[in-house]
Amino acid sequence: MKRFVVVEASPFPDVLRARCAQVSYSVRLTPVRRPHRTSVIDEHLVVDVDACADASLLECGDVLQGSRASSVAVALRRVADLVAAHPACGVAAVPLGGGLSGWVVAGGPDRCAILVPSRARSSAEQSLLPSCLHAWLVAGRSLREWPGARVVPTG
Repeated sequence: MKRFVVVEASPFPDVLRARCAQVSYSVRLTPVRRPHRTSVIDEHLVVDVDACADASLLECGDVLQGSRASSVAVALRRVADLVAAHPACGVAAVPLGGGLSGWVVAGGPDRCAILVPSRARSSAEQSLLPSCLHAWLVAGRSLREWPGARVVPTG
């Protein structure tokens, strides 16, 4: 599966909104201040690594994300493997399972790994959170600065 996602700074301060087809997801970022107008800050290709039948898409995906929920330990290994195998991707993300709602995400220049909780109401909404993180990086921020993120030691 692949999809094109647009992330905008909303007309309300401190909100990023990702949208794809009929689904959108908004996340409040405090204390980050954004302009009081809607502006596109990122457009990118998302590739579902668990459903992708075309390996060439993995080489050009900006966001590589899994669709199978994993434990934290397995998700950490998967994102490490994804960023190692596909250095051109901006963000690699794997959803958490086992009663946890969120993602393990790696990306940015230092490829740091973080745990990010999600408050999305549906799995379709939750699947847009890694796109918001990609936009965060494109805007010059670090994953370590994402509100509520917990940096995971690697190595």
